[in-house]
Amino acid sequence: MSAVSADISEAIEAISQDRAHGAGWLAREAVNVLVQSLQDCRARTGEEFLSYLREVGQALARAQPSMAAVSNAVGAVVLAAAGKAGAGSLSATRRAAVVRARQIIASWDKAVSRIIHYAERTVPPKAGILTHSYSATALAVLEHLGSQGASVIATESAPLYEGRATARHLARLGVGVTLISDAQAGSFVSRASAVLVGADTVFANGAVVNKVGTYTLALLAGKAHVPFYVATETLKVASTRPTSGFGREAGWEAGGDDLVGAIPAVYFDLTPPRLVTALITEQGVFRPREIRPLAIRARQYRTALFP
Repeated sequence: MSAVSADISEAIEAISQDRAHGAGWLAREAVNVLVQSLQDCRARTGEEFLSYLREVGQALARAQPSMAAVSNAVGAVVLAAAGKAGAGSLSATRRAAVVRARQIIASWDKAVSRIIHYAERTVPPKAGILTHSYSATALAVLEHLGSQGASVIATESAPLYEGRATARHLARLGVGVTLISDAQAGSFVSRASAVLVGADTVFANGAVVNKVGTYTLALLAGKAHVPFYVATETLKVASTRPTSGFGREAGWEAGGDDLVGAIPAVYFDLTPPRLVTALITEQGVFRPREIRPLAIRARQYRTALFP
């Protein structure tokens, strides 16, 4: 990517190293970086512009490979540009990309408000809700339900403890919240009326990628007969099913000792569709098996990005 400025390369690297933000925030940031990178583009035709756009988009998608929202968002921009590039008009191709990027960024907040609308009709009123990690989408839902009288139990969400930020945010808003350790989830799940989490990716079969510990929480919820809900934008639906190698450690964390060594650094896990009660999206509430048609659109984005 020699044609890309150092600032853009650094921005892509920052997205790659980001472990603090959720998929929605990172998808919007990726689209912003993609638009900013156009300042470096020296294309003379629509096809050259598309080639450049695709190269930057691929780098952004690879920066967060476990988050379908990132590859879908940049893929949607590339797909819009590809529809104009064949005619050879540079200005039309560039305009299509910028307009689609702005639509994606603007639509995200609208999607969250729709998810809140459907969540309010799905989660029992004034429920006790158990949640895990930090998701901007799930947090918006919890804020609203909390304002209606719901209370929240938040896990700390080791190893990065994003759940503490969730608990602090809700507490500042006056929502009744209890912060627990991850190990205490089994003791508290029976006190909840529902479990609600976000998602980094939803695979085509309805399996959910989220912060490590989500799978354990889903198992506990199933055992306790507590419904397990996932609040997610449809842009997070991937075109594929999970691979057999999913969930391998991303490296090693300090914290072991001379006898047992370091601790594996695993940031995400996979919750199978059989443990998910429903996916609450801006397009409605879906059972995991009903999410498959949305993967067709994601496949179009993926094909545009990686032809």
